[in-house]
Amino acid sequence: MQTIFIKLAAMLIPVVVGYILKKAGFFGPLDYRIMAKIAINITLPCAVVSSFATMELDRTLLGVTALAFVVNLIQFAYAFFTSSRIQDKRLRCMDMFCVTGFNMGNFLIPFAQQFMGSAGVAVTALFDAGNSPMCTGGHYIGATTAVNVDGKKTTLADIGRKMASSPPFLVYMVMILLMILGVRVPDPVAQIAGLTGNANAFVSMFMIGLMFEFQFEKEYIHAAAFALARRYLFGAAAALVFYFLTPFDLLVRQVLVLIAFAPVTSLASIFTENVKGNVGLCSFITSCSFIISSVLITALVFLMGVA
Repeated sequence: MQTIFIKLAAMLIPVVVGYILKKAGFFGPLDYRIMAKIAINITLPCAVVSSFATMELDRTLLGVTALAFVVNLIQFAYAFFTSSRIQDKRLRCMDMFCVTGFNMGNFLIPFAQQFMGSAGVAVTALFDAGNSPMCTGGHYIGATTAVNVDGKKTTLADIGRKMASSPPFLVYMVMILLMILGVRVPDPVAQIAGLTGNANAFVSMFMIGLMFEFQFEKEYIHAAAFALARRYLFGAAAALVFYFLTPFDLLVRQVLVLIAFAPVTSLASIFTENVKGNVGLCSFITSCSFIISSVLITALVFLMGVA
């Protein structure tokens, strides 16, 4: 139990430190943009390259990758239709960013590594191969296009530009193609990428701390509750499907259940910034989801006996 709390604290402390340093005046209210640029353009792409370089492809589990992609598509449709009552387009986009995607790199993969060993990491990595292309650009492109946040007609060229403007999305596409072709990342490249990629979890969490704002107004709390309730309702439904209706071995199904309750992705705040939405609210929802997911997944680890 002590190990679990230490692990959770290691993931949440950078958020607290970032928030405290901002309030102390060490960082300005807009300095999070620097961290966001570092995360999305440097540390996250390097983390992607590093994870694929060390991944051993188990073709019998490629169904996990396909499942992740399909679940993300269903989740996107769910977020789109259930957010239809939100009139403000920027607020609706932010809501969709918070409801969609599964935070693997900054949360589930370290969690699996700590408590389920190499087998758990392999399953989470394969799921992330289908999840991350959506989280690093797919959901952003889909939400901004479906909601038409800028009020202009979206063309195929616009979608192409959005894809090209997301380095993590492009890197994931290249890495997945190389994995399918059986081409491995050269060791020197993997080592350099790994050194930088290791900083991704801290940079992302610290960025959330710089963005975070305590807002306890009724409207603020209502928006957060609306997004989080729908997110975890979908997670509960997905967990039941993963456990009872998928053909995988017990350990794989158990890991999938934990994945279903993963928190909001760190990129949600960056995408909210891109559409000029309420970054403070998004960061508040993200941080709350980390706390909720920590409690739920810790309980599930013990209930299913996978610790």
